[in-house]
Amino acid sequence: MINLIPKSTYSIQDHLKRKAVFLFFLMHLVSFAAIGQQQVQTLRGRVLDQQSKNGIADVSVSIAGTALGSITDNSGAFSIFNIPLGRITVQVSHIGYEPGQLQNIVMEAGKETLITIEMMERLDVTQDSVLVLAKKEKLTSRQMATVSAAEFNAEDTRRFAGSRNDIARMASNFAGVNSVNDGRNDIIIRGNSPLGLLWRLEGVDIPNPNHFGSLGATGGPVGMLNNNVIGQSAFYTGAFPAQFGNATAGVFDLNLRKGNNHKKEFTAQVGFNGLELGAEGPFSKKSKASYLIYYRYSIPGLISSLGLDVGTGAAIPAYQDISLKIDLPTKKAGQFSLFGMGGSSNIDFKGDLKDTSNFYNDPYSNLYNSSKMGVIGLKHTYFFNSSTSSIFTVAATGSQVITRQDSLDTDRIPHKNYREDGREWRYVASLVINKKFSAKDRLMAGVTADQLHYNYSDSIRDWQHGFIPFLQERNQTVLLRAYLQWQHRFNTKLTLNSGLYTQYLALNKKSSVDPRLGLRYAIRNNSALTLAYGGHSQIQSLMTYFHETLVNGGYIQTNKDLGFTKSHHLVAGWEHSRNNWKYKLEGYGQFLNNVPVERHASDWSALNIGAGYGAGLEDSLVNKGSGYNYGLELTAEKPFSKGYYVLGTLSLYDSKYKGSNDVQHNTVFNGSYLLNLLGGKEWRLNDMHTIAVDFKGVFAGGKRYTPIDVDASREAGSAIYEEARSFELKTKAYYRMDLKLSYRMNNKKFMQEFFVDFQNITNRKNVFSQWYDSRSEKIRTQHQLGFWPNFNYRIQF
Repeated sequence: MINLIPKSTYSIQDHLKRKAVFLFFLMHLVSFAAIGQQQVQTLRGRVLDQQSKNGIADVSVSIAGTALGSITDNSGAFSIFNIPLGRITVQVSHIGYEPGQLQNIVMEAGKETLITIEMMERLDVTQDSVLVLAKKEKLTSRQMATVSAAEFNAEDTRRFAGSRNDIARMASNFAGVNSVNDGRNDIIIRGNSPLGLLWRLEGVDIPNPNHFGSLGATGGPVGMLNNNVIGQSAFYTGAFPAQFGNATAGVFDLNLRKGNNHKKEFTAQVGFNGLELGAEGPFSKKSKASYLIYYRYSIPGLISSLGLDVGTGAAIPAYQDISLKIDLPTKKAGQFSLFGMGGSSNIDFKGDLKDTSNFYNDPYSNLYNSSKMGVIGLKHTYFFNSSTSSIFTVAATGSQVITRQDSLDTDRIPHKNYREDGREWRYVASLVINKKFSAKDRLMAGVTADQLHYNYSDSIRDWQHGFIPFLQERNQTVLLRAYLQWQHRFNTKLTLNSGLYTQYLALNKKSSVDPRLGLRYAIRNNSALTLAYGGHSQIQSLMTYFHETLVNGGYIQTNKDLGFTKSHHLVAGWEHSRNNWKYKLEGYGQFLNNVPVERHASDWSALNIGAGYGAGLEDSLVNKGSGYNYGLELTAEKPFSKGYYVLGTLSLYDSKYKGSNDVQHNTVFNGSYLLNLLGGKEWRLNDMHTIAVDFKGVFAGGKRYTPIDVDASREAGSAIYEEARSFELKTKAYYRMDLKLSYRMNNKKFMQEFFVDFQNITNRKNVFSQWYDSRSEKIRTQHQLGFWPNFNYRIQF
């Protein structure tokens, strides 16, 4: 990944000069504020029934505090013109639906604002039911989720300091989510391995959507999905609904927004994530069809020319990606959507004894890595009537990772050590039926068939047996999945969400049936109690099934018969809102069983995979391991209003596991506690100019590690760990503070935005890892990133 780190040779004077240049540039931009006529923009959108997803006609849509408004047409569409720039609140009302308001909608020059609002049909017409959602901030559906769910959009991914416009890093601010690795965006949910996370795009399970990612992993140094194309999406951290399966920890349910079907618009952006260009608009003036496409390319050369290191020593990361969506509505045949994303990346690390900033590789080896990932899909949405609809999707996904590692001898001569060429791709067909029987009852049912293809050619040097293959397989199999989910509203206070998920893997004929159940009870109009249970199962990383073991001079696949890892979630919560503040308290327990462990007695467990690159290389595994997580989470939030926002999350948790030796240990992800404090303030200098300051502080328990037996390591010539003390020790607590300064200028036909995100402003030396240096026979400590600034400039027109 690219990390902007000031070179150690910089003097304090150089740093102050650069700071002065930035402040002068910011003051110069603010100084030419022009006083003219008030700038305005257009708001377009649709209002949908939250249960049936059909458009609602005759909804009154208005802008709070103004006389501006509109009435939706037969398809639920509306347009409101001449809205002053800035942040607005949208209010909706209809005689048959619960009213509400959508706050913090940003109106900017150069781009019309497009929104989708979902309304819940009233169960009755009493005064109490009118008030249930009167202060709801986000009028969207969380797919029948009862607990542990959060919604977000593109604006949320840009707001927080330290997020780098990365969806995964943005999610690390939510309660229960730990990401204390400055070099990667892996999501650790409630002490679980990040491999338990499911990524979905437009209803399709997708491979690791990160540059420089590895097969089977879910994170990486740089996010591949461009946040500029993100529509309303959701993130789940426990007991998630039945339409999500094959995951034990959490779900990213991502949707791409539609392009503007009335006006052509363009975006250009340059910053940490690279150089980006985007375009959207209608295909013609008469057509309601639209396109949306964004392309991005890395710019490490530009960063180096500014006198900043890219954070990987002498290595230069190169990557590019593209995201797109095309919407084709028809009068009678429904709506067709073509969506896709993809990218490639490569980087070479050359071992260097003097390169201390490179924590991706050791100084005694060369590492060459390249990766590719892609998704393309076609979705058809059809309404049989106002209460029944279907979504049929066909898609193809694929990923490839090529890695070469050479060890360097004392004369710095490379010797082959590891070779990987792994490819996975799948063809997907899914059908979802959504039926609204009444305001009280809604049913969803879905079935998905995945044809899984794989081609692995991995080998490693064994000092006793020479350079040997350990993963050689090319074949295909089928994964079948189905779910049924029912929502029943007993009254305006009590709601039941129930469901059943099942899956079958043809490779080894393993199957599972997982029940889901959730209850939500509204104590008052501004408080609620929640309780949910979820049974979840997940197949192993596909390559795990084909690892080979040397037996009697031949190689056999000893993992082929592995079953699914099982996870049982129980979550209870309390929610309350008052005076523009929201409070949430959740307690949870999670029991995991059927976890892969080694056949012989050892401390190894699949629950610890994901702490680094790769998905594990172990063979001879059986489903006899177990583990548990439990904890308490508190969230206090003031959503953006009156020019500022505040978010605080506290997580207290414990995470334990047992390997095949039946001894209980901490998992490598058991940090015990996590505190996030975020806030931001925005000032409108006039109709054209806005400045903002955002702050983030993270306080988390240190990283777990197993102590190294130095004497035994010296004798063996490599690291020997004290297995009986697995993950017993912790590094010093993780602490980081980020400060972000932003400036936005709205001209008549375009908007410019500039920010600088000062990350780790105290230059805290958080520990990245400890490793045994066999050459010096010492244990060395590698630290994470120090202070570095992240710049970004965006223009839309």
